[in-house]
Amino acid sequence: MAIKFFLQPNPITPDPNDQSARVITNRVHDVDSITQEMLRRGSTITEADIQAVLKVFFEVVTDEVAEGNNVNLPLVNIKPSINGVFINATDTFDAARHIKRASISSGVLLTQKLNSATVEKTIQGQTAPALIQFTDINTQTTNSILTPGGIGQLVGEELKFNPANPAEGIYFVAANGTATKVTVLANRTEGKLVFSIPDTLGAGTYSLEVRKGYGTVNIMLRSGILQESLQVS
Repeated sequence: MAIKFFLQPNPITPDPNDQSARVITNRVHDVDSITQEMLRRGSTITEADIQAVLKVFFEVVTDEVAEGNNVNLPLVNIKPSINGVFINATDTFDAARHIKRASISSGVLLTQKLNSATVEKTIQGQTAPALIQFTDINTQTTNSILTPGGIGQLVGEELKFNPANPAEGIYFVAANGTATKVTVLANRTEGKLVFSIPDTLGAGTYSLEVRKGYGTVNIMLRSGILQESLQVS
């Protein structure tokens, strides 16, 4: 599978003809799906063994970085850093002005894989929300089940909408066209939305839609729809 991208105007350079590449995500992986991929490739250990090893691995790596150590792996290189301005040479760390961060760069193996990866240019129409994966937190399932009153997580691109505009938001659309809007949001970024699934959803099949406004004067409403249907049993 190729790294797919399209071109869009570059907002940084002064030349109005300059373009920059925007990568289109093919799929979002998490620990569970990576575990399944390892098993698919013929791993001789069990799913539980993989999950247990990964859990310890993540704990050790994060502990080491939090203790001020660099961790160099084939996947990534991680080192602790501190951002913020210190007003003079005697200034000390202040959590209100300074932020502890992890500085991450690609490791040797990841760099090699990217160097040999294929790319594919596509034509992108109007910019709009791109819905990639919905997770029903209550059942820990993706792109399949809806739990009314539960927690939903949606990842994708161009997801951050303006809640002050009543036309924008997250909608569950029933087979008969009835749309139910999400009213409780926990997290709202361009790449992720976390929200409470409306408890009024009855049994049936729903499509998940994000409606977002573009422009400042004449706002144009554009929608993105998850490819998979979701089911309330």
